[in-house]
Amino acid sequence: MIITLIKNQSGSEFVRDMEKQYGSLQKIRTAYEKTNNMKLLVDMENWEYYQEHPDETLELSESLVTDNISLSKLDLMLLDVVKHKHPKSIREVAKLIDKNVSNVQPRLKKLEEEGFIQFKK
Repeated sequence: MIITLIKNQSGSEFVRDMEKQYGSLQKIRTAYEKTNNMKLLVDMENWEYYQEHPDETLELSESLVTDNISLSKLDLMLLDVVKHKHPKSIREVAKLIDKNVSNVQPRLKKLEEEGFIQFKK
């Protein structure tokens, strides 16, 4: 099974993600010069572009290939809520779908382990 995850974000959000990942443009430039790693080059060029175009929207996608995924109706509901409502906590997710936190938390943990979502502090 191939599942494609799509995330839309603004240029300014992309720049913030790059700053968290690499620290600064100079650090990524130095790393690229030492390694000639193409991912670093693409990230660096995108970073520079979106610094100049912070309001532009970009679409990031990532594909998961596996035969071991089984998603329940609750899992799909949770993914939908996370994608469209942008909850700030597990408690908020539970409230949005009118379920107990004790039922929602383990399902969200499973979705995180399978790469569908990412928890942020």
